[in-house]
Amino acid sequence: MQLVLDSRGLKISKKNDLFFVESEKGSRSISPAKLTSIAITANVQIGADAIVLAIRHGIPILLFDRIGKAKARLWSPYFESIATLRRNQVRFGDTPEATAWVVDLFLLKTQAQADNLKFLHDHSGSLAGGFSAAIRSIKGQSRKLEEFRDKLIDECRQQVMGVEGSIARVYWQVLGNALPSAYLFQTRSRRPAKDIFNAALNYGYGMLYSVVEGGLFAAGLDPHLGILHADEHNKPTLAYDLIEPFRPWVDRLLIEECLSRKLEPRFFTKNKFGIFLNKHGKAFLIPRFNDFLRSDRPYLGQSSSVKNHIYFMAARLAQRIRAAMDE
Repeated sequence: MQLVLDSRGLKISKKNDLFFVESEKGSRSISPAKLTSIAITANVQIGADAIVLAIRHGIPILLFDRIGKAKARLWSPYFESIATLRRNQVRFGDTPEATAWVVDLFLLKTQAQADNLKFLHDHSGSLAGGFSAAIRSIKGQSRKLEEFRDKLIDECRQQVMGVEGSIARVYWQVLGNALPSAYLFQTRSRRPAKDIFNAALNYGYGMLYSVVEGGLFAAGLDPHLGILHADEHNKPTLAYDLIEPFRPWVDRLLIEECLSRKLEPRFFTKNKFGIFLNKHGKAFLIPRFNDFLRSDRPYLGQSSSVKNHIYFMAARLAQRIRAAMDE
């Protein structure tokens, strides 16, 4: 499970080889064997002994900002693979096989987006039109991606992102108009969000980034060596690539919460900058996201948890790099 520290003034230390969490309401001990990660979303105190305990047990400590994006990660400084893989990762980015990998990611993403629209059409009872046309448009535009499969990414980066952007506009327009009235929106808004659906989505994506980055580390890859997303200072650009096919999974999670009217307006705070998930919203969304990560689903011919699928995709990329560089 993930230990979420979301209340100001919490203290976490080590006691008898257990995590010891103290608050105004009391204290509790937690075995490292029960934890997969520690998420910090408020101003809390964590002792060096607790950090070392987490590192010793391979438990990442994640510090999140208010929209759910991990701003820092504390864990072992050592990759779980030899440096040869990361050297080959750099070389791989300059081959057509890297572009083919990007195309495959977007084809998976666009199929999931089309599936989401079909799900929304079947379950929402919405009178909004355009579902069939949008799905046809998404599938038709996604076929254009095949044109770039044999090119170097530097030769077609903007065109690939242009196709993906065109698909996204169709997807979000139909999705935003088909949700129950409390969640309707006109366009995808990021930082900051202009509506509660996008505020929740931004937070969900932020949490997803951390899982994807963890999968890349576990596979021995460097998350900062992007392929489609060009290198940026201190940015895990490969995680920005690998997250793409999994974004619609978070979309579906929130679509279902909206259809059941469980995503409540009181979970959000509005200020002059935009709309943000508040403490009540985080208490609602974080457990659901963690349940989502543990939930089983079939994908690419196998059934496993969402988190395992993400880690498998990172491992598949490592295998693809090794195979391409061995040729």
